[in-house]
Amino acid sequence: MILKCNNEKVVNLVKYFETLDLADKLRLSIDMFEIYHIKVKNDKVLEILKKLLCAVDESYNKTKFLNLLNYKHLLMTLAQVMELTEKEQNIFVFEILFNIYKLIKPLYKA
Repeated sequence: MILKCNNEKVVNLVKYFETLDLADKLRLSIDMFEIYHIKVKNDKVLEILKKLLCAVDESYNKTKFLNLLNYKHLLMTLAQVMELTEKEQNIFVFEILFNIYKLIKPLYKA
């Protein structure tokens, strides 16, 4: 967690997000960028996340379809994210993208 101004809701969601494995982090992030309730939209980031999930998850690589009904814990997290204000959602998205970056960076050292 890098931002000091986070409120309790965002801090709790980020702490939970940090406990997920990489594939679940990517699934949740992709769904957040695709859902219309969350105001953050960035097609380039979405494309990168999908490519990373293809590399990590073989079943997604075959179908290119993400069904969160198979991941109930991610649905609950997504519901909590939808309850946040737009500013809190932006902060949460920033935090999760930074978290994913921290995980991926050591793998792709050049």
